[in-house]
Amino acid sequence: MIRLLCIGLGGMGHHDWNAAVASGGFTPVGGVEVKEEARTIFAEKTGAPTFTDLEAALAAVEADAALVATPDQFHAPFAIRALEAGLDVICEKPMAESLEDARRMHAAATSRGRMLMVHQQLRWYPMHHHARRLVVEGAIGQVRRIDFAMSVHSDVCLQGYRSRLPHLILQDLAIHHLDLIRYLSGQECVSLYARDWPSVEAGLGIFAATDACAILELTGPVTACYTSSIRRLMDQAGYLCSARISGSEGELFLGNDRIVLQTRAGYAAQAEPRIIAPEPPKVDTWAAFARAIETREPTLTCSADNLKSLEVLFAAIRSAETGQVVSLS
Repeated sequence: MIRLLCIGLGGMGHHDWNAAVASGGFTPVGGVEVKEEARTIFAEKTGAPTFTDLEAALAAVEADAALVATPDQFHAPFAIRALEAGLDVICEKPMAESLEDARRMHAAATSRGRMLMVHQQLRWYPMHHHARRLVVEGAIGQVRRIDFAMSVHSDVCLQGYRSRLPHLILQDLAIHHLDLIRYLSGQECVSLYARDWPSVEAGLGIFAATDACAILELTGPVTACYTSSIRRLMDQAGYLCSARISGSEGELFLGNDRIVLQTRAGYAAQAEPRIIAPEPPKVDTWAAFARAIETREPTLTCSADNLKSLEVLFAAIRSAETGQVVSLS
């Protein structure tokens, strides 16, 4: 059983430490949180001591790994401190508020031989994981285009810290989607152009950017078109998104927890598209983290790979701010 120090116990932290317990591979040995209510809930369920200060927790408990699920601004300092203390770390997305901080986190992990994994859980979602396998197997030939859409109706832009994020849709959710574009295509971003804007609604003053779109030029060559909105009243795709992956020999559509495959040969023969029920991966987020700790092999969402997704994210923000195409090195 892996001894887990949980840093950030409310919000996503509450979901994450519960998932760690449910996985059966981790036992919480301590929790760090400034809010008393979240500490109480954690202590009552786990029986582990709680702290308001990370240093006090590190001095008082023996742990093998740490979960960092605090607000984004604390990801880098808390993850780096846990790595310095010799712990392997799983960190909520986005990995950090800046690319520089994310690189410092990765350097802290590699210099100490520690595992640093980002909780980028959508790569393990059955629909996405199975689709990636079909792409690798050549089901649609060479990938040439991806159309990726996320739309829901959510009031998160009106509440809390998110209401103050100038690039809300990019800063809060787009890391999932841009990461999935890299994952599904198996390609890297060369350049992109992005725009974002706040929703205009009668009687509401919304200042955070709730909608975004981007065009990505990927190696391959592959072109990706990305749109997202958290104020869509109709045709909502949900946080899991919908995606159409077009290749030289066919096309995949991902949506509603299923995959639809049509090949160009099948279309020419007037065959019906094949509907595929996605198969779950052999491991999920927490099982993958446990395996990484045991084998010392990087996971599907290790910090080295996630840095590349963060580079795309921050390039999108720069493009939205400048109105210019941004090239990635």
